[in-house]
Amino acid sequence: MSDSTHLKANANKHKYTKEQIQKNTRDYMDELNAAVEAERREQGKKT
Repeated sequence: MSDSTHLKANANKHKYTKEQIQKNTRDYMDELNAAVEAERREQGKKT
């Protein structure tokens, strides 16, 4: 499981919002690979 914290960009250094998002790394990689394969199919390239 992967854990990452995202900070929303803001010009004021003393005011920010922290958000913690958890997502399984394997699921993310599967989604990414599926998107790449779909794009390659659309362009007529080998998977």
